[in-house]
Amino acid sequence: MTRKVLKDSRIKRELLKILRENDIVSGDEIGTKLGISRVAVWKHVKELIELGYKIQSTPKGYKLVKEPSKPYPWELDVKAYYYLSVDSTMNVAKELAEKGEEEWTFIIAEEQTAGRGRLKRHWISQKGGLYFSVILRPRIKLTEIEKILIPSSRAVAKTIQEYNLSPQVSQAGDVFINGKKVSGILVEAEGELDMVDFLILGIGVNVNNEIPEGLNATSLRKELGKEVNLLEFSKKLFTNLMKGMREQRF
Repeated sequence: MTRKVLKDSRIKRELLKILRENDIVSGDEIGTKLGISRVAVWKHVKELIELGYKIQSTPKGYKLVKEPSKPYPWELDVKAYYYLSVDSTMNVAKELAEKGEEEWTFIIAEEQTAGRGRLKRHWISQKGGLYFSVILRPRIKLTEIEKILIPSSRAVAKTIQEYNLSPQVSQAGDVFINGKKVSGILVEAEGELDMVDFLILGIGVNVNNEIPEGLNATSLRKELGKEVNLLEFSKKLFTNLMKGMREQRF
């Protein structure tokens, strides 16, 4: 399966910064500031438009009108890879970890075609939710990996609380709102019995995605009655997750 991945881009970071700080900016001015040609500027602008940014091309230059508010790598303060569609972020994370990818690398998917939860259950991953796996290399035994669940689920709950909701955390690490599941967590690891080589933490949160009928589940959008800024939510969760894990000294 061919996976199209979006990686961090200095040009896109700086290009968006320029557009956000100015009403209209010419392609020549942007090119001069970034050290690239006017044609290269247009190439990056075109790519951003295809990814959901609304950028108008006027006689005087470019104008940023609307943003998709998605957790693209150049929007984050962590190392991340973003897939528009992938079988499972767990699979990608495992492949990268086996190749030596650094700890705290996030693999994010806009949608998963074969997302999974615990006990090999299928996790429905439609657009609008937050689905990611992160590579960890804690100094713990293989039999201790379940210890990761509680601080992870608490990070999810803490983030949800910032939206004036009251989540509950189960012993299995799932997060509920009013008895309906809003988030699930999966932990997989490889290594020897006395020491983990690497651990993959997978988290799925129903943010703005549709919830199929018949499921005892909910989403933040459903509970709040409005769309949630997915990029803002992602940043909050990643920060809370990293802080929570480091406080546990894993």
